[in-house]
Amino acid sequence: MSSPATPVPDHTRWDVQALRAFAVLAVVLYHLWPNRLPGGFVGVDVFFVISGYLITGHLLREQVRTGRIGLAAFWTRRAGRLLPGAFLTLTATGVAVLALVPSSLWGQYGRELIASTVYLQNWQLASDAVDYLASDNRPSPFQHFWSLSVEEQFYIALPVLLVLLGLLLRRSRHADPVRSARVLLGAVGVASLVWCVVETRTAPGIAYFSTATRAWEFALGGFLATVPLAPARTRAAAAVRTGGTWLGVAGLVASVLVISPSTPFPGTAALLPVLSAGLVVAAGARSGLQVVGRGAPVAFIGRTSYAIYLWHWPAVVLLPVVLGHPLGTTSKVAVLVGALVLAAASTLLVEEPLRARTRAVRMRPARVALLGLVATVAVVAIGAGTLTAVHVQQVQAQAFAGRLARGDVDCFGAAARIGSADPCVNPRLADVRVPAPAAAAHDDANDGACWSNTTADFNVCSLGPRTGYRKHLLAVGDSHNNALMTAYRAVAQREHWRIDVAGHIGCYFTTAEQQAPTQSYTDSCQGWKQNAMTWVADHAHELDALVVTHAATKSPVLVADGGSNDETVVRGLVSAWRTATGRGVPVIALRDNPVARDDVLACLAQMQGPTTGACDLPRAQALAAFDGSAQAVAAVGDRARYVDMTDWYCTATTCPAVIGGVLTHRDPTHLTATFATTLAPALGSRLRAALTSLGR
Repeated sequence: MSSPATPVPDHTRWDVQALRAFAVLAVVLYHLWPNRLPGGFVGVDVFFVISGYLITGHLLREQVRTGRIGLAAFWTRRAGRLLPGAFLTLTATGVAVLALVPSSLWGQYGRELIASTVYLQNWQLASDAVDYLASDNRPSPFQHFWSLSVEEQFYIALPVLLVLLGLLLRRSRHADPVRSARVLLGAVGVASLVWCVVETRTAPGIAYFSTATRAWEFALGGFLATVPLAPARTRAAAAVRTGGTWLGVAGLVASVLVISPSTPFPGTAALLPVLSAGLVVAAGARSGLQVVGRGAPVAFIGRTSYAIYLWHWPAVVLLPVVLGHPLGTTSKVAVLVGALVLAAASTLLVEEPLRARTRAVRMRPARVALLGLVATVAVVAIGAGTLTAVHVQQVQAQAFAGRLARGDVDCFGAAARIGSADPCVNPRLADVRVPAPAAAAHDDANDGACWSNTTADFNVCSLGPRTGYRKHLLAVGDSHNNALMTAYRAVAQREHWRIDVAGHIGCYFTTAEQQAPTQSYTDSCQGWKQNAMTWVADHAHELDALVVTHAATKSPVLVADGGSNDETVVRGLVSAWRTATGRGVPVIALRDNPVARDDVLACLAQMQGPTTGACDLPRAQALAAFDGSAQAVAAVGDRARYVDMTDWYCTATTCPAVIGGVLTHRDPTHLTATFATTLAPALGSRLRAALTSLGR
């Protein structure tokens, strides 16, 4: 009679599996129903704590057991665990982008695909978050790879730090690798948390995506892995552990309900979900949460959580493109179910079989690295293909626009005079759209020599003749001023004027303090404005006029003295202009250009045949923003003139997206360089009339 088989002990941390299930469901539900679960994005922070705990524990057990950490073997296992699912998702999504997404978005999506493939997406998004000119980027189907990039960077940094720590302590007989790691992780965690709080206040865009500001979340999980979990030998100890577990669960539930996108994050707000997750990890073993995690639905979601995270977000972004409208309740449920099905399929049919095969054949690290390199090159090739296609369209559009302009084509661009009583119509331009929508985002002629990005330097460049010129103007403002660079250059050449141009990112000629995404931007803007006023004062004797313009959409200022935003805007303009008018230099204020639809390029990319007006914006909506220029000119009086070019952009009812065969905007607020060039004759005429009325 055979004896019964000895049961195999189950060492699975089912409470951690439950934590994984909670984290991924929080993120997915937040992306689908953000108003119902405003803080669901903290699920990412929970994943960071779990990763810190599991990976640190694994590395330290190896170090204690063998006296060393095999970096190549560790990274091979990580690659086998993460890369198959990631590259499968990236490849499928890249193909879907080429098939479904308007070509106007290929440039942004291609860059993010490449950044995601090499696990640098978090830094790509951090750069875009503080880049004024990238602030209009649409959510991409690769955006969620930012958190996976942070994790991958942690997987590289942590074992290297532990190896270096082991080398430092090798000569010490009494060195304890676990205790030393505890000190290291504690120091890293404290330093990262302090930096996180500071950076969230000064540069929130960088703070959200930066590895340095997220390291403390991994460090907390890693620190817990260095603390031995003592068995609960008494009822009181068991009660404390159970209470701690459910207190952590309560903290996590509170996090997804009370934290919202308007909460400065991560900063101190991240302490609630991170400490709550840490409490569950520290106390959850042998608690009631084990039973929850062992339940079939929760266990399966925890098992497939990585794949669920990978697949859900591309569907959230791409399905509205296919449907032609935002997701409704039915389509959101379809996304949720589809993500679960795809996750199950990729986990059971791709990830786990490949992982098992890798373990069975003990693949050498070099072979895994080679396979990973081949897969990386293949996926990057898709991203590079999108960027190449955009570049080709850009070159073709520029060449075509040049031929049209040199041929003196009637009614080309602003010459269509759409707002006049006698508009110019050329049937040859009915099917023309230059630049191509995919290339329009790059149709920017801003000269870096005239531009200040994040510094207070007042960089000035001169257009037109340097000597013997008839008039000398300074055109100053933000990126909307520098978007007119080609127009200023053409005016300067045609009128034989010297036009100096200077601009600063999100900053214009005012004494009001503007709202900015970071403190560093605020400081550089304030310094630049002071330097601009000093330059005007020093050159007042040679200037015929100061030309100013700025983006109405970027005009909000820090309201002072209880006034309104509009009043503060006007007071700031008048005060700054006195730097010029008080020294005899008149001011010519250009009204800001109208804005376009948020999806103007995507809309145009989807259109076939003649422009139908479907991508246009009603005039009232396009000109709704307040820039204060007209009111400031009225306050200054005879030493200022107001120039309104709206009739070259808009009819009595609408502001078209294409005028005379030319795309007016390269994004929702900035003009294309091509359209600005065609605007030059009209702008020169208006400036000349303003100077004449000023007696200049």
